[in-house]
Amino acid sequence: MLPAAQASLEIFMKPLLTRLVRLLPLFLLVSALQPALAQTPKELKTRPGVAVVMVSLVNARADCSVNPGPVVLPTVQQKPANGNVIMQIVISDVGASGNCPARKMPAIAMAYAPRKDFTGVDTVAIEIDTDNRATLLSYRITVSADAQPL
Repeated sequence: MLPAAQASLEIFMKPLLTRLVRLLPLFLLVSALQPALAQTPKELKTRPGVAVVMVSLVNARADCSVNPGPVVLPTVQQKPANGNVIMQIVISDVGASGNCPARKMPAIAMAYAPRKDFTGVDTVAIEIDTDNRATLLSYRITVSADAQPL
C-alpha cells in the first residue's frame, strides 16, 4: 500500500474505531436485555381430549438419591387457544451418570390438554428461567381424530 493511501486510511479508521469502542458497552447491554429466543417449534400430535406431555423437568442430585433437587417452575408465555396447559408430578427415568446408576425420580411434567371437541393446530410457548438465563420452548400441536401421538 502506498504511504499516502495508508495515512488517509488511518485518518479515516481511527475515529470510526473510537466510536465503535464507545458503543460496544451499549451494544452489549441491549443484547443482554433481549427476550429469550424461541427454537423452532417442536411438533406434537394428539387426539381430541387426550393430553400430550410437552416437557418433563427433573433435577437429579449428585448424591444419587431419588429425592430430586429444586426445579424452577416454568411460565406459560403463550397460552393455547383451544386447550389448557396442565402441570403434574410424574415418575421419570433418569439415566446413569457419573457414579449414579439409572433410577426413577419424581419430576414436573407440563402437558397440553386439548378441548374434547377441538381438531386442528394449536400452539404453546413455555419459558424456563434458570440462573438468569431464559429458555423459550415452543410447541405446535396437531389435534386430529386419527393422530398417533409422537
